[in-house]
Amino acid sequence: MRKPGAGALPVLLGTFGFFGVFWGVFAVLLADLARVLELSPGPLGTALFVGAASSIAAMAFLGRLSDRIGRKPFVLLSALAFGCGIAALAASGGYAALLGALVLLYAASGLYDVGINASAVDLEQASGRRLMPVLHASFSAGGVAGALSAGALLQAGTGYRSVYLLTLAPLAAVMVAVAAARLPRPRTRRDASPRLYRSPALLLVALIATLGLLAEGEMEHWSGVYLRGTLGLPALVGGSGVAVFYGAMAAGRLGAAFVVARLGDRTTIAWAGLLAACGMAFSLATTRPVLVVGGFLVVGLALAAVVPVAFSLAGDLAPERAGAAITLVTTLGYGGFLLGPVVVGGLAELVGLRLALLTISAAGFLVFLLSLRLRTA
Repeated sequence: MRKPGAGALPVLLGTFGFFGVFWGVFAVLLADLARVLELSPGPLGTALFVGAASSIAAMAFLGRLSDRIGRKPFVLLSALAFGCGIAALAASGGYAALLGALVLLYAASGLYDVGINASAVDLEQASGRRLMPVLHASFSAGGVAGALSAGALLQAGTGYRSVYLLTLAPLAAVMVAVAAARLPRPRTRRDASPRLYRSPALLLVALIATLGLLAEGEMEHWSGVYLRGTLGLPALVGGSGVAVFYGAMAAGRLGAAFVVARLGDRTTIAWAGLLAACGMAFSLATTRPVLVVGGFLVVGLALAAVVPVAFSLAGDLAPERAGAAITLVTTLGYGGFLLGPVVVGGLAELVGLRLALLTISAAGFLVFLLSLRLRTA
């Protein structure tokens, strides 16, 4: 008799991989979207804020359905809504239509993210293995593929709307795989005791994860705009820069377990914060493409370790309710991931995109400072 969840890992790798593919494509195409709709960073940042707010609202009111209706139906329904959001984004021809598309897209994206991460927690508990870094590495590898593909298709003359629509093919493949898979059932208690929210140690870990994901979100949304819009680089080079960041994230996450085993959780996060801060500052101090992209590489390698290590720490702090602890960290962290790009958009309208992206350096330095409190938290 097959063990429940057997064969689920490849399927979940695919769900995370597609998620990365889409956001890699989105990061590259954001410059084209802004250009065609004639949006400056301010209005674009406002549109992203509307999307972020809808995502957080959807997770707050609908995320619990993942426990009530089951992981598989939840992931399939959110993936279907995700596809509708992608199609609406491709068809948007004005600012109002863009706002509507982003509300649907981000809301569905947030629910899809909740569903696949909850499924990942179930698989970890069923297998007894730490699989989150590998699954998040799949997301980053998908981002590489998406960014490079989008850049190459644009360079070849494909319209950006068509590139959006092409992402529906891998989404359909993921939905078929999920529908056919046997996902493990949740084994965590449904007791959502408020004591978790009053734990200083867990809230510190959640804050570190939030800063890490805030920086990731800013890089994913604005690095392509910076390379292609501010620096005026061609689509293929701009896409390659985004892909380098995603590739560094994938490599860093695959190596995170080795680094943690050598240095420990606290030291790993401390160095990650410092390297992210320095790497981004270096990228923004020059306009030479090779050096800018090299800085992105450092930022990606550094940020890669922050979130998986934070998830592991959250589980260690509440071993009997690891799922609930990780849910808390994920919810707060995802808020940072979504709101970070909005902050950059607003600041860019005031001081320019280059200075606004220094918030990534600031987030890295704050991660370093907070990591110093992990031992006594």
